[in-house]
Amino acid sequence: MASKEELEVKVPVVMAPAEIAQIHAKLDAIDERVEFVLGEVAQKEGLRIGGHIGFLYGFLTGSMIMLILKFLLHVI
Repeated sequence: MASKEELEVKVPVVMAPAEIAQIHAKLDAIDERVEFVLGEVAQKEGLRIGGHIGFLYGFLTGSMIMLILKFLLHVI
């Protein structure tokens, strides 16, 4: 069986500047990926919502034109 000392995880107290720079580089790369993915998701959501809003504006504009032609101009 493993002793208690072998199972403990030892956290280093002091880190070398090279290790810190390496960790920062990895975190920056992860941050760039996350920002890219979140930007793509937001863009797709914006396109979807924009399509719905455009459909509603088109429907309302068409309805108003129909009402104007039917009741005010007695065309239809």
